[in-house]
Amino acid sequence: MKQMFSALSGKIKENAIDVYMDSIEPAVRDPVFFSVGMPNGGMIPKKELQRIMNEIFEADPARLYEYCSAKGFGPYVDVISKTENIPESYIMATNGNTQGVDLVCRMLLDEGDGFAMEMYTYSIAFSAVHQYRLKAVGIPLEQDGLDVDFLEKTLQTRRLKALYIIPNAQNPTGVTTSLEKRKKLIELAYQYDFIIIEDDPYRDLLFHGRPPSLFELDPLKERTIYLYSFSKVMAPAMRTGFILAHPAFLKKLEQFKQVTDACTSPMNQMLAGKLISSENWTQILAKQKHFYEKRKDWTKRFLQHMHETEQWEGAEPAGGLFYWIDVKKGGVTEWMKKAAQDGAVFVPGDAFTLERGRNTKIRLCFAYCSDEEMKKGFSRLEESFKKWKKTST
Repeated sequence: MKQMFSALSGKIKENAIDVYMDSIEPAVRDPVFFSVGMPNGGMIPKKELQRIMNEIFEADPARLYEYCSAKGFGPYVDVISKTENIPESYIMATNGNTQGVDLVCRMLLDEGDGFAMEMYTYSIAFSAVHQYRLKAVGIPLEQDGLDVDFLEKTLQTRRLKALYIIPNAQNPTGVTTSLEKRKKLIELAYQYDFIIIEDDPYRDLLFHGRPPSLFELDPLKERTIYLYSFSKVMAPAMRTGFILAHPAFLKKLEQFKQVTDACTSPMNQMLAGKLISSENWTQILAKQKHFYEKRKDWTKRFLQHMHETEQWEGAEPAGGLFYWIDVKKGGVTEWMKKAAQDGAVFVPGDAFTLERGRNTKIRLCFAYCSDEEMKKGFSRLEESFKKWKKTST
């Protein structure tokens, strides 16, 4: 059958996280999944979503059952315009940020283009690298974000078409880019003529305020394209978000959107638009941030214990869903399989980088599991690590 596949099919690769998760075989009935990068089920605003959906169906608007434009459902775009303080000509609805990244890459990139990203990042960036045969460079991350000096030196010797960045509570590291570095990135984008693809799904889960986006800092809106998704604060199943971009970019993005899926579900756009317009939305976000900050603190205490006994290290995230931990011992992919057998599942660091070698880092999602599962999972991680360390020395 392979002879029937297109050349493009040969460039598409399976997500590394999926490959790893398919390879594990838990030997217990109740595995704890620190690997799942989704919000906690108790934090999904189910009652509000149900109430609003019932109101929508009871009103029975004809538009509920129709397509909308590729740009988006009018009332939804209007709400985003108000909440983001940007004209409607800069807005397009998406089916979440995975689609947003794909559409932007299709608009911007040609085979062989230079492409920069954080050294460790969300795997959608790797899909673009493989699909377009990009000349990719990973930029090291520091505690306050991307190493802008390293990026500037790179720009002095090679042409980059785009930079992909997750500026807030970055996946997988939890790093949030400082305001100073955000301003520097905008300066570099204009100086060296490249586009910043700003993927920002965790902005509303920063625990204590958030800095302005790169898009907000871009004076002409000509070097930054902004992506947001409601998946982490409403429900992953809604697959609803938006792109903010200069109208010249947006017109072309609408054309790609039209031939991809015609439009994002008007029903989901109605639901999202009404929820963020409701008087309860601020309270919903505050509840989520409080919950996830408590989970972060639990994980921090576990890390402190493991630092004292096993020298583990990790920088405390300012928000989001993830804790990035260096266990100071190589080959964590081997440990992953043994830990999964013992009932604690995590994602090894090499799932988030193009760099190859014996990786010492792991990503733990502190959001998804129940309270009881977290306690049980931490205990299993510790026991499994100590067993693995003895047998692999």
